[in-house]
Amino acid sequence: MVELIEILFDSRVFMKVDAVIGFVLFGVFIYFYFSKEGRDERGRGILATATLVSYFVLFIALNIFPYFLSWMMLNIIRLVNGLQFMYNIILLSADIAFLILKKIR
Repeated sequence: MVELIEILFDSRVFMKVDAVIGFVLFGVFIYFYFSKEGRDERGRGILATATLVSYFVLFIALNIFPYFLSWMMLNIIRLVNGLQFMYNIILLSADIAFLILKKIR
């Protein structure tokens, strides 16, 4: 398992795929912001709550990330993949929180 993660994080192809996934997740979040539901008062509340959830995920991710930093510093591609992976996790949590809150409210 560790070897697979090491191979993925050392790969330039994975870096490009991870970047594309990051742009797609960011685009989905921007779409939610400018959508019909995001313009009214209820939608703004859902967006604010989803952003708060992603802020907590950011706090957790930034506390976990330093434990892997020495391993990631061995290779610059590994470090970039690690940073992009954390960014994608935070965006994914915001998008999922928005979808869940939209169904609940």
